[in-house]
Amino acid sequence: MHGPPEGRRKGRVTLFLAKHFLGLPVDELEDIERNLGFVLSSKRACGYFLDNFGLSEMTFRTPEEAVVRLSAEIEENIRLYEPRVVLLKIGEVYDDGGRVKLVVRLRVRAHDEPIRLVIDPTSGNFHFETDEPAL
Repeated sequence: MHGPPEGRRKGRVTLFLAKHFLGLPVDELEDIERNLGFVLSSKRACGYFLDNFGLSEMTFRTPEEAVVRLSAEIEENIRLYEPRVVLLKIGEVYDDGGRVKLVVRLRVRAHDEPIRLVIDPTSGNFHFETDEPAL
């Protein structure tokens, strides 16, 4: 999976240092998106001491199998590695060509801000949206 654009990754160290060592305020939503991007971009059981960290390769026999397995792994990773959000729903949307995308609806615990995470299982790409259109 691919995380945030390169320009947003560049500030990762700066934000970590600012938040944890300098005590400076950091945009929580950006920090959550960065953390989820890191988790969801990681290959499951590939170099980490946590067997369930990250997502499996997208080599499934059927699109249905991909949706079921990927949904379960996303739910597990959000629950274990990003406690600042609540998972509300994982849904599926199909484009005109019949290709599926997963839409993960989240809510930031601290201030009820909605987040949508849209994942393309075929390409491994994902992006975040802060609005909350209906699934």
